[in-house]
Amino acid sequence: MRTLGQIALIKRALLTAAAFFMLLLFYGCAGHKPVRPSVSLPAVPEAETVRILIKEGVEGLRIDGAREGSTLRVSYIEEGNARANGRREVLPLRLHPRREFILVEGKPYRGVVEIDADGRGLLVINELGLEDYVAGIINSEISSSWHMEVLKAQSVIARTYAMYQKRKREDLPYHLTATNMHQLYSGAHREDERVLRAVSSTRGEVLFYRGEPVLAVYHSNAGGITEYASEVWAKDYPYLRPVKSKYDSLAPNYRWEAYIKATTIEEALQRAGYDITVPVAISIKKRTSTGRVKQLLIRDAYGRKVVLKGEKLRRLLGYGIIKSTLFSVKKRGRFFIFRGRGSGHGVGLSQWGARGMAERGYSYKEILRHYYPGTRIKRIY
Repeated sequence: MRTLGQIALIKRALLTAAAFFMLLLFYGCAGHKPVRPSVSLPAVPEAETVRILIKEGVEGLRIDGAREGSTLRVSYIEEGNARANGRREVLPLRLHPRREFILVEGKPYRGVVEIDADGRGLLVINELGLEDYVAGIINSEISSSWHMEVLKAQSVIARTYAMYQKRKREDLPYHLTATNMHQLYSGAHREDERVLRAVSSTRGEVLFYRGEPVLAVYHSNAGGITEYASEVWAKDYPYLRPVKSKYDSLAPNYRWEAYIKATTIEEALQRAGYDITVPVAISIKKRTSTGRVKQLLIRDAYGRKVVLKGEKLRRLLGYGIIKSTLFSVKKRGRFFIFRGRGSGHGVGLSQWGARGMAERGYSYKEILRHYYPGTRIKRIY
């Protein structure tokens, strides 16, 4: 008489044999379409893709390394049409890499390159995996020689920012530009071993707030304290509020000074459409709670006045000259002297502040919790 254990073993053997027989039937019927099993395996999520505008308004360009042609010379005809190696093509034209990269004007890109055209010239869009995109950003935004925890933090926020923009721009031809209008993206040529390690170790990690990817903005140096998003973009985000950034002072760009001729300011204002002559006085009318210039008044010798936001003055005179709105200003002869702290808009993560935290033992997760309070990291694939 068989024991219960023996009976169980026999049942298990019969079930295994039946399953094996069904598999033979399934794969042996070459003349039939595969049958979907009634119980599916857990789906493995695929990585996200993004579409990046890498060139616009160009008359012609050279593409190398595409499956569709070893070398393609593409020239603009009109909206929706271009010429590729002398042959008229209806756009968009999608080009796939023959090997690892496609070269656009000699610069390597991963993924697909799509060429389109509007009324101003050719548009070149790089469609690629989100992880490859992030790897193409890090060395353009910071240096891969920095502490690994900073590289990881930068990887997470670059990925998060891309996901935020993709959701907002899903129906548009591209999700982001390759410029500092969004994030500086340089293709594959600035990847290196440390960058790839940082991206790989945070693969799929995105910052969320109440179930949505956050607007993970960042800047070079907060000058000691970050700013409310509403003070810069007139929209409030609960996770973009002032926090102390005490290691900013370690940065070479922590303090700055700019001597600007009064006539230079006059020219910038006139180009922007303001009716004013050479300024004789600039006074700060309002500051934010963090000390940044919210509003200033510029007056000329005839009593004409212009009231500007601090960020607009930065835009008119140049972000590389007026590095932040955390400044004071005084007149000396023909010059206005601006003295300030920090570099950038001051909202979100301070890259130099994050570097200081990492060098003192903070992990990338602790850095992100500090600069984006109330958020959490979630792995999306």
